[in-house]
Amino acid sequence: MKSVSIAAILLVTCAAAFAQAPAAPPAAKPDRLALVIGNAAYKDAPLINPLNDAADMEKALKASGFTVIRRDNATLREMHLAIREFGDRLGRQSTGLFYFSGHGLQVRGRNYLLPVDADVQREDEVAFAALDLGAVMEKLDSAKNPVNIVVLDACRNNPFGTRLAPTAKGLAQVDAPPGSFIAFATAPGSTASDGAGRNGLYTTHLVKQMDRTGAGIEDVFKAVRASVRTESKSVQVPWESTSLETAFYFRPAPIVAAAPAPVKTAAAVKGPRADPSKRTLPTAVGAPPNFAVGDAWTYRIVNKIDNTERTFTTRVTAIAGDRVEYSNGNVSDIVGNPTRVQRGERVENHTPSAQAYVFPLVPGSTFQIKSSQETAGRHYDLVTDLRIGEEEDVETPAGKFRAIRIDRVANWKQRNNKNDGVNTWTYWYSSTVKRFVAGEQSNVTAAGKVLMRERQELVSYAVK
Repeated sequence: MKSVSIAAILLVTCAAAFAQAPAAPPAAKPDRLALVIGNAAYKDAPLINPLNDAADMEKALKASGFTVIRRDNATLREMHLAIREFGDRLGRQSTGLFYFSGHGLQVRGRNYLLPVDADVQREDEVAFAALDLGAVMEKLDSAKNPVNIVVLDACRNNPFGTRLAPTAKGLAQVDAPPGSFIAFATAPGSTASDGAGRNGLYTTHLVKQMDRTGAGIEDVFKAVRASVRTESKSVQVPWESTSLETAFYFRPAPIVAAAPAPVKTAAAVKGPRADPSKRTLPTAVGAPPNFAVGDAWTYRIVNKIDNTERTFTTRVTAIAGDRVEYSNGNVSDIVGNPTRVQRGERVENHTPSAQAYVFPLVPGSTFQIKSSQETAGRHYDLVTDLRIGEEEDVETPAGKFRAIRIDRVANWKQRNNKNDGVNTWTYWYSSTVKRFVAGEQSNVTAAGKVLMRERQELVSYAVK
């Protein structure tokens, strides 16, 4: 009886210990997560390069900060399980990337990625023997994360020979949902080369371009398209569909700290003060503006939702200390960051300002600014991320300018309300003009409703 009592006490004690032990914290969601699948060992039409493609893509993605889930020669069940794991590990703030190298085909307008165990005798069997690309897109959509990328090197020739002849070649066109970027190794309805070397032609050039520091995703795939088209003598032309609302870089440029402003000495301030009306234009492309009363700009605005156009002109009417006033009712700080914006009868007040510029504009610099906005009694909180890009040549109706690209992403949320979304603006600043010379802007709610999408171009300007 004594031994039984002791055993009972030990069981109770152990149970209490387990009950009181704190639960292990949930695993942190990775900032960047990728699922990479390479399928080569097909029974009817084996491929040479997909396993190498997957291995080299995994290496390139890890070098870009991604956590990678990789599957080689996956069966249909293994592909489904991998997608489930991928979706479970994606966080609300993660960047998701799905890459597939292998056989793919379209049936009745839908795209399917083939597992190595695909057993298809007729076209109507593809739907349950292969992975529907729509399942991947739905998993990404469920994550509600801001950026998703899908890369398909999967438009090889029909693997079933004469046994099955799909009604259309290659893969079907897919429109990217908001916040996503979809890349195909070749244009819809065309086939891609498996390549004669270690990798497929498309992946060969993609892993090279992903290694470019400071190149935006659009620039990466643009360079891939040019290289593949040239090497294939225009037989294979990669294609992309994008609805990204924020900038993305595989290899962001390193952040360069701005040099501290020089300290004025007594000798530096001797003599008469400069007359503001006789300021000279800055020579550096990214130098801050020296506004003068009378400076004027006219822009053409293209509404990309309904394709309508309008123009507006604004002129500096007064400068007092750090305050610059304009003819259209707007007010900015001394370098052009708006504090008051007049939109017809509506007025927006920004505190401290709707940050658009942080001088000096040092390429590769990034900033995060918190601010608030009041409009017609409604208050919004904003977290704005700025990234200063490189100098580029920009064509506008007013001429060609050397300008610095700036990517601005403002996540906004209305106070005491569920309304939230993201305002994305990519624009090019030139010190010659003292303002931006061109821009692309969108405002989209978290539910996916597009409130605004437009392009701005400088038509004319007159500055002192």
